[in-house]
Amino acid sequence: MNIIGEYVSPDDRLRFVVEQDGQDIALGFEGFSWHTHADMLASAFGTSEALAIDQFVDDLLSDRCIIAVSRIGGTIHDVWITTDPQSDLRYTSDDEVLAFRYWSGAPWKSAAT
Repeated sequence: MNIIGEYVSPDDRLRFVVEQDGQDIALGFEGFSWHTHADMLASAFGTSEALAIDQFVDDLLSDRCIIAVSRIGGTIHDVWITTDPQSDLRYTSDDEVLAFRYWSGAPWKSAAT
């Protein structure tokens, strides 16, 4: 895969990459399995792949996306973008700690807190 975009969070804890492999463009956090694809974003946004990528990355970098960070034994196990943190909390394992944050490093706070 060829990296065509790379972004490092202000606290230097997360790296988000946009990679192209032939016609396929994938977006995700470096070193973790969660990712999405440009064609899926284009369908969701109802626009071209290029514009969808730009919108998604802008939303992430502007703290409009909630990032879930899973830790096991203090080590980051997985990172993904979530739209339903409360649901994510229901599926954690006994040894897993799940935290929610924004790209800037600011913690996400639920409306209930």
